[in-house]
Amino acid sequence: MAQRLIGRQAEVARMAKLLAPGRKPSFVAVSGEPGIGKSRLLAAFAEVAHDSGVPTIKGRATEFERSVPFGLWLDALAHTGRHAGASTPLAEAREALLGGAAPAGVGIERHRGHRRVRALLERAAEPAGLLVLLDDAQWADGGSVELLDHLVRHPPDAHVVICIVHRTGSLPGMLIRSLGAMNPPPERWTLGPMSGADLDDWLSAEPSRPRREKLAAASGGNPLFLEILSEIDGEVDMRDIPAIVDRADVTTGLQRLIAAELEHLDAVPRLVAQGLAVGGDGAGSALVAAVCELDQATVEAALDLLVGRRVLRSDLGFRHPLIRAAAYHMAGPAWRIAAHRRAAGHLDAHGGSLIQRAGHMEHALQPGDLDGARLLAAAAQMTLDTVPTTAIRWVRAALKALPAEPRHDPLRNELLLIMAEALRTTGRLDKSRALLRDLLRADHDQHDHVVELLAATERALGLLPEARAVLLSELTRAEAEAGPSVRAELMVELAATELLDGRWDAGGERAAQALRLMDASTRRGISAVAYTLLAVSKLYRCEFREGCRLLDRAAAVTDALSEPELHSDLSIIAPLAWAEFLVDRHDDALRHVDRGMRVARRSGRQDVIPLMSVVRVASRARLGQVAEAMNDGYEAEDITQYVGGPDLVTFVRAALSRPLLWRAGPERATPLVEELLTGHAVRSAWWRGIVDSTLAEVLLSLERMEACRRLLAARVPKDPVGFGPHAPSTFAMRARAEAAAGDLNAAAEWHGRAVAVAASGAPPAQQGSVLRAEAAIALARGDHQRAASTASAAVDIFAATGLMVEEGQARMLLAEIKARLGDVRGGRQEVGHARELFATCGASWLAGQAGRQQRRMSMRQARRPGGGAAELSHRERQIAELVAQGLTNRQIAQQLYLSPRTVESHVAQAFQKLGVTTRAALAHLLSGAQRR
Repeated sequence: MAQRLIGRQAEVARMAKLLAPGRKPSFVAVSGEPGIGKSRLLAAFAEVAHDSGVPTIKGRATEFERSVPFGLWLDALAHTGRHAGASTPLAEAREALLGGAAPAGVGIERHRGHRRVRALLERAAEPAGLLVLLDDAQWADGGSVELLDHLVRHPPDAHVVICIVHRTGSLPGMLIRSLGAMNPPPERWTLGPMSGADLDDWLSAEPSRPRREKLAAASGGNPLFLEILSEIDGEVDMRDIPAIVDRADVTTGLQRLIAAELEHLDAVPRLVAQGLAVGGDGAGSALVAAVCELDQATVEAALDLLVGRRVLRSDLGFRHPLIRAAAYHMAGPAWRIAAHRRAAGHLDAHGGSLIQRAGHMEHALQPGDLDGARLLAAAAQMTLDTVPTTAIRWVRAALKALPAEPRHDPLRNELLLIMAEALRTTGRLDKSRALLRDLLRADHDQHDHVVELLAATERALGLLPEARAVLLSELTRAEAEAGPSVRAELMVELAATELLDGRWDAGGERAAQALRLMDASTRRGISAVAYTLLAVSKLYRCEFREGCRLLDRAAAVTDALSEPELHSDLSIIAPLAWAEFLVDRHDDALRHVDRGMRVARRSGRQDVIPLMSVVRVASRARLGQVAEAMNDGYEAEDITQYVGGPDLVTFVRAALSRPLLWRAGPERATPLVEELLTGHAVRSAWWRGIVDSTLAEVLLSLERMEACRRLLAARVPKDPVGFGPHAPSTFAMRARAEAAAGDLNAAAEWHGRAVAVAASGAPPAQQGSVLRAEAAIALARGDHQRAASTASAAVDIFAATGLMVEEGQARMLLAEIKARLGDVRGGRQEVGHARELFATCGASWLAGQAGRQQRRMSMRQARRPGGGAAELSHRERQIAELVAQGLTNRQIAQQLYLSPRTVESHVAQAFQKLGVTTRAALAHLLSGAQRR
């Protein structure tokens, strides 16, 4: 009876459809009360998959191993099912997760482990597919939940069906959010009580109709209740059963019923069941013997008896998690504490890992147990970078055990520092900051590390004045207590804070002061940091030649650092690479980022990876490595789920928006852009300038001219300081937006500012942006010859500097200009060249845009004079004529009682039908048609 599945045929049929060949990845969330038949249903799903030739893996989380890193997934990957072909990649996935629970520097950090497991699941799904069954997800450990959350947000690119089973109302919050955001949404199946017909079918073997009715009523339609009650021999008084099965306390009721079964066992088998509940499924007879303080032969005989009594399965696992829970709770709390301690001792004596021992010590720790607290502290430090949620649990347990005596303060401060780092890694920056501020006032030997972490945390939260205050206070203290080397280190931290706040002069002065303070005892890495920050200060103040000279010096000092030296000052890499990106030294930027990433990953320094990732996204996008830039962007987005504050999240997503548009188009990019425009406002002036210019460029590419103008008008001042080497391209972008809107005077004014900044020594590619803007303005004025010569010069500069996407975009402009000059064939050739460039870069949407432009140009050549304007709808023609008169979209909207967004949409449609990209070109075309 235990294996019967009655009344769930609809769910089984739906799963069969999901497993059919050719299906996409799917997620199924199955919920129900304890005992309602969820596990039986999973067994049926596995049979369906087997019959379909689909490999299956199945894992179960348990109530008592919630601190075991990746426990749910390791359980699933330990059983690769009947299909040996799936075992190789799945075994690799298990090894990847086991490596992720190893000490920092040996294992892999979370986000890379997640991506690795995703890739291996994709491999395992070839060619037949893969079914992943995850039972009792409400008990899943933090690492397993984070991995599952990653797979929900980035579904495997293969026929992988992931079925998440959980008790009603008990799904972890992280999964509730990610599943709720899925598009398309996941399958959600809720298992309710069995129907009357199903109950009759289930109880068909019961000869007594009154007994069948009593059992059906008492069970409440719950299969596990029914199974337990029906196996009780003789007449049973059912009057108290309805109270036991009260749905408000259903788990306790089930455990009471199961405990009644266990109480009928003899003393030794019952003790062994309790010992196995402490040790866990698969604990082995030797561990159970140590826990129960019995000899191994006695334990093995008792285990066989428990299998015969159907308490255990044949693989020595409990028949149901609730049976284990009942066995665990039948033992008194004092016995359980001692049993967990004996388990930890056995594992210590027989080579068990620190992680395994900590899993038991968490439950065995008693007040005053310093050795146990130290063990948990060591285990928490080990899992800090890979499963910080587990580290937090173990630290909390250790802190409870410490007596409130000053002599234990060193261990307490050590634990609090681990807690602060773990909270920071899991994104709970406010709580981490509060702990670090408390630790700053404490007397311990990690003071300098606490100051560094606190300043970095406050910067991540955008609390730059607070970070500055902490550092200034420490500098005051260091004046009296520390040597010049310590003051130099604090000074470079302060310089970084000032630059993030847009205080370019102050940041440069702090960096210069740090250089003056350095002596023979100063770390060489501090010198590299100081030179880099001073270079950034000069570049952002548009002192390009001096900035580049200092940047050369910074790169030379950084390249001379050994790996241990670089590890001590890894925060140098992101600003150095960003400065190199700003002056078009993209290969140098990527080289430094790659080295920094290698060192960070070997040493577990996840905190520095997100900023390095942003530079890599921007550099690869600029070089036309669009697919690689998108992958880096998604990886960086994953990391910032755990490391970094809202400023960093916005910074990463803004960097991703450009390659996302170029490759996937407006459908994918527009929601991200809207979220960035209306969401968190970046508090760092340095990052805000980058975010604003990036968003303006994306809006311009989307032909949302009014939105681009509004953003630039609100965020971009006339002073180039603060935009640094990219000030010419930012000003040039404003000029193009004004020209497209028909305001040629404003366009000329902003173009003049771009020319002035570019002439002061800006990087060569910036001149290409200035020429491109000049060509757009000339085209809008009808000066096609000048437009052609400047657009051609822009193409040459972008080609010479290796910026393939920018070259392609400049060629698209040149193509339109040539068509205006009557050289339609030459225009088509330019568009064809642009299309090849975009395709080579992996910019699929841009390549498609170029293809459509080619077709429009061919149609324009064949179209009769004036035919283009005739294709416009009445509303499009009405709005186009107002555009030709020089009205802005907002003015048109007011005149026609429309929304500016509606006007913008009609203008875009008119542009597409007429084959033009500027308002001036549209006006020129309409006036020509009217003359004809």
